[in-house]
Amino acid sequence: MKKLTLKPDETKRFAVSSAKWLIVRESQEYLYIRSDNGEPIRVDAGDTLDISSFKELEISNPHTAVINVVIQLAKHQLTTTPPAKVKFADSMAISEIRSTVTVTQAVAQRFISRGHIEIQPNSKTRLFNASVVRLEAIIQNISDTETEAMLGDKDVSAVAGLPVLGDRKAPAGMTITGGGELWAYNNSNTVLKIALLEVHR
Repeated sequence: MKKLTLKPDETKRFAVSSAKWLIVRESQEYLYIRSDNGEPIRVDAGDTLDISSFKELEISNPHTAVINVVIQLAKHQLTTTPPAKVKFADSMAISEIRSTVTVTQAVAQRFISRGHIEIQPNSKTRLFNASVVRLEAIIQNISDTETEAMLGDKDVSAVAGLPVLGDRKAPAGMTITGGGELWAYNNSNTVLKIALLEVHR
């Protein structure tokens, strides 16, 4: 490979020898290639030019600034990928904001254990108040005998809510995501005992 530095309007000439292909590996700007006093051919970085009929080459810089160039003379045609160039003018302007991004600092989660709650037959009790910091609530039915708990909002009843049937020997549970107010209804004839665990942000 040849590394060339071309001053403004400078032209360099060299022999082709047995090479058949000219590959422009790197170039800051376009260049002109001319052979044997023929017409100038414009080339850019990544271009490949058939020079099998050329004896000599001229490379010229038509710009007003110095250009650094890397070229390769090859006997076989090679496939090249032009380098990606990103140019910025003196400044950048934001023309459109499509969406906003909110960044929050990550904080450790906290577990909060609540005392067991006993609910009399055919009665309901509020288990949690609404909370903006609660991520999850874990509820387990640990009654002394098999008892059915119904979980839901303040209107939970024997026919409204999610059933959780269990006891101390075979506890049944449920994890509820979110910080809404939560109630429990005892849909049995024995005392319902509920164990609670909260996960806070």
